[in-house]
Amino acid sequence: MPDADSESQRETPAPLTARFPELAELDGLDDDQRIAAFQQVLDALQQDLNESRDI
Repeated sequence: MPDADSESQRETPAPLTARFPELAELDGLDDDQRIAAFQQVLDALQQDLNESRDI
């Protein structure tokens, strides 16, 4: 279990639209493009979660 010091040393996550700019452009996309954008975001977040579990 992480202690308080390691918790405070973690970086604050960037806003999702800063990290995934395609989310800010969803209104200009068709349904297939929106699905692809969401899938890319979900894949990246899943990878981050998996990496955090490996620590």
